[in-house]
Amino acid sequence: MARRKPIHSILLYTVVICLVVYLLAPFIWLIIMSFSTSSDLTQKPLHWIPSKIDISSYQELMTMGINSRGELFVNALRNSVTTAFSAVLLSLIVTIPASWVLSRYPGKKSLILMAAIFSFMLPPVAYALPLYRMLTRLGWLDNSFSLALVYCTIVLPFCVWLIKENIDAIPYELEESAIIDGAGITKRITLVVLPLLLPALGTVALLALIMAWDEYFYALLFTSSKEAITLPVVIANLASGRQSNYNLIAAGGVIASTPPVLIGVLFQRALIRGLVQGGVKE
Repeated sequence: MARRKPIHSILLYTVVICLVVYLLAPFIWLIIMSFSTSSDLTQKPLHWIPSKIDISSYQELMTMGINSRGELFVNALRNSVTTAFSAVLLSLIVTIPASWVLSRYPGKKSLILMAAIFSFMLPPVAYALPLYRMLTRLGWLDNSFSLALVYCTIVLPFCVWLIKENIDAIPYELEESAIIDGAGITKRITLVVLPLLLPALGTVALLALIMAWDEYFYALLFTSSKEAITLPVVIANLASGRQSNYNLIAAGGVIASTPPVLIGVLFQRALIRGLVQGGVKE
């Protein structure tokens, strides 16, 4: 194996360091802001290092009180968890059978997948009016479950596409053996296909969870009360008004971004394995 020249190593490490700094700098600054005082963040020149550690922003957001910011934020945190996990569960329930049908019986059904992927590429504002009218007619506005259904329109095309690619990589001969043993469609999916899809299903579930957790536009349009409003909307509302409390906004951002960051760090290998598994044909 040829030794890498020193200049190549220097350039490589320089690029990696620059990339890491570029990616981490905004999040690090968000954390610093959340522990800074309002005076530190409004002084000129700006104090990059806080004069003292201030945790009052976190205390205000996590302290429950009638009609307080803490009550609204904690309720939004609960609503985000409920909505995101509901969207993931509903998406997986639909994704598994739909992906199997599209994989094993392609034909003209591939047009459905193409249409779904096309809808995934369109901006959310294109669906805002139809979805709003539908939810209004059904009386489902300002509801966490209906918001989860709306999020399925975002995550389902991606989920079906990725799982279909992984099912394509599973040899059909395995299912034929199950057919000889008398297995029906349900048993073929649950006993043969599903165990081989676990890494991809984990990847799809995690990515769908992150997409639903971070969504702002639909949550802003379709929710308004503390029983359904989600974290992105509450954090955006903290920035409204004549005077913005920057350390409070930053603390909300840190709390809201912690779950996706932990998911990415803890399950990065599973995410990568699930994404690339469908592209490897046996």
